[in-house]
Amino acid sequence: MDHEAFARWLNAEITENPSQLAPIFAEIEKCRAAFPNHYECVFEGREYSLYFDYDEVMAKANNLDAAFDDEEMEEGFQFYNEESIAFCGLDDFEKFLKAYQHFVQTYH
Repeated sequence: MDHEAFARWLNAEITENPSQLAPIFAEIEKCRAAFPNHYECVFEGREYSLYFDYDEVMAKANNLDAAFDDEEMEEGFQFYNEESIAFCGLDDFEKFLKAYQHFVQTYH
């Protein structure tokens, strides 16, 4: 799992308002209940959004949806987006959020 986008999402969207975790945990349960049927949901944030399906979560920078013209780049350069998108299994994502929640409740 490339984790950078999840950390950036957490810092940009959740750190200031940890109560936003409750609807995300609820969505995780909806995803599980939908299995094996197809299910999708999106949590749009200011900088990053989460995309859920029944077994996977994707964190993606919103600016990746903007039109980008490769011809505008100088020769020898390329667009770097490796830290702007990440995928994670639903169970691992839930564990990540619970660990973050525990950390915040314990140390803040």
